[in-house]
Amino acid sequence: MSQGPSLHVVLGAGQVGTLLAERLVARGHRVRVVRQSRAAPGARGVEAVTADALDAAQMAEAMRGAEVAYHCMNPRYDRWMEQLLPMNRGIVAGAARAGARLVVLDNLYMYGEDTSRMNEDTRISPVSRKGALRAQGAEEMLAADAKGEVKLAIARASDYFGPGVGERAVAFGERFFRRVLAGKSAECMGDPDQPHAYSYVPDVAEGLALLGSRAEARGVWMLPVLPAESTRQVVDRFGRALGRPIGVSRIPMLVLRALGVFDPVIREVPEMSYQWRQPFVVDDARFRAAFGVEATPWDDAIAATWAWARAVYAPGARAAA
Repeated sequence: MSQGPSLHVVLGAGQVGTLLAERLVARGHRVRVVRQSRAAPGARGVEAVTADALDAAQMAEAMRGAEVAYHCMNPRYDRWMEQLLPMNRGIVAGAARAGARLVVLDNLYMYGEDTSRMNEDTRISPVSRKGALRAQGAEEMLAADAKGEVKLAIARASDYFGPGVGERAVAFGERFFRRVLAGKSAECMGDPDQPHAYSYVPDVAEGLALLGSRAEARGVWMLPVLPAESTRQVVDRFGRALGRPIGVSRIPMLVLRALGVFDPVIREVPEMSYQWRQPFVVDDARFRAAFGVEATPWDDAIAATWAWARAVYAPGARAAA
């Protein structure tokens, strides 16, 4: 007798979690989205619940009955030091109690000394507080897998861009689009001529869904990523799609540090600026070989991003809900 569609639980309803939930519904799964703040009504085919990621019991209840859970949660940037590791521990413990396989969305902060070609075998060498925190979190989660407490895969992506990636994007988000659509230059936090990998957010969501579809997919994976180009080259691509050139100006670190005096989130940004002062390149060959997928081509990704950004950020456009 058929047991019906399997339950997949998405922890986090941000820029990746929302897209991921849509893809899981399209694959025929039952989907539950868990938020830390009061849960809004779920989209069609999605159950919405509220739970505290720091509380393992609440996480276990939120993941009850799940075949796979996807950890797409993050504390606010300026709360990482006190909340990131407890959040990871609550989620891992909850998944273990619920018997759910766990797919964890991670970044590249733990690679610092040599970022010229990052893959699954690159040595962990953080050069920042947040990088050391990410490294410790991944180490703890992989140790839980090794001890048989939970089965998990860690999926790593670079800096996001794409539809829905707004104020939280470092390079190609709200500030970029508002400036460019007002006829101003783009901004870069470091050297705009260093190669830098960027992840198209629909590819990130698709990669997580693919990892969730394979029980044997364990350990660390680099998600599909666009071929690294310099930030200036990517800005030129946006300019060609817009129909006019876009200049690039560098943001002095002194300006960022001054803004950080008044904004605790911006205060956390300068220590990560090394990523734009040196080559920052990701090799996703292992994922491509295992799943037979490629990142969305640059032109298609930028066309979709502009279609969204014009609707949201063009002068007179209605703000997205």
